[in-house]
Amino acid sequence: MAEKLNYINVLNVIAFGLTWVLNSGAVEPGGEDGMIPEWLRGMDELNRRYESIVTPASVTFLIAHVILLLEAVFTVCQMLPKYRSTALVQEGVNVWFLMAAVAQFMWSIDLNIEGIIGSILSTIFMAIMFFCHSKILMAQASLTEASGSAQTPEEYWLLRFPFSIHCSWIFAVFVMSVNAFFVQFEPALYIQFALGVLSLLGFAAVGLKMLYANGRNPNYIIPSILSWFAFGIAFADKGPKGDLEGVLGFVFTALSAITALTLAINTGYLFYKNEYLPKSNKEIELMTDDTVYVNAPV
Repeated sequence: MAEKLNYINVLNVIAFGLTWVLNSGAVEPGGEDGMIPEWLRGMDELNRRYESIVTPASVTFLIAHVILLLEAVFTVCQMLPKYRSTALVQEGVNVWFLMAAVAQFMWSIDLNIEGIIGSILSTIFMAIMFFCHSKILMAQASLTEASGSAQTPEEYWLLRFPFSIHCSWIFAVFVMSVNAFFVQFEPALYIQFALGVLSLLGFAAVGLKMLYANGRNPNYIIPSILSWFAFGIAFADKGPKGDLEGVLGFVFTALSAITALTLAINTGYLFYKNEYLPKSNKEIELMTDDTVYVNAPV
């Protein structure tokens, strides 16, 4: 007999409901009837609020809708008898999905606060969102490693993948928010340039760490998302980045593209080496074994 739904399952439904309201765009703040409060704004506000030289092209933010779709799949699956009581849901996700949604809700309210105080609070709430998703990522990874056997492909794609992609996205957005915070002080362009370069180095360091120093299993998702974000920075031409003229502008665009390519190439190489080649070799071995068996003397 399958275990009944418990409070963790219910909290995950509530968390997704709040996340959907804040991110789907289905609820427009300040609607025609004026009944919807202006502070009910989600990630669509990022492009306007966090303008800095590391703000990517607007198309980059489309991935937020992909994340929302993936988390909708997770929310449904974690209620099914097969998955509702699994450790990946109960101990891995636990209450952290809801905590992240509440942090985003507070971040959305904070958007009405102008000036330095609003920027500080906004950055803090964004950091809390990243912390909550990091807790999910680390807990699910440790549960998989502690069990001594990898989770099934279905468990990975349905229960872990949505949070892996969300965590990496929030990290990139958090870095963007930190850059935007310093823009509030109207620093010289060369200082903004230096902060942007440090941000790109941070992307590269985190991405390569997840590929080459992540224990037995590389994490391909985080460097992939950071690569996508860095490409978005390279192709952005509006906002403060557009003020970088001449050599500075060219160098920063080149560094953004190099960071993106470095992460993309290393991710593709390791995935091919660790995931594709072993399966191909195994198929060849099976085919060879079959041939030997057929031709063996009776």
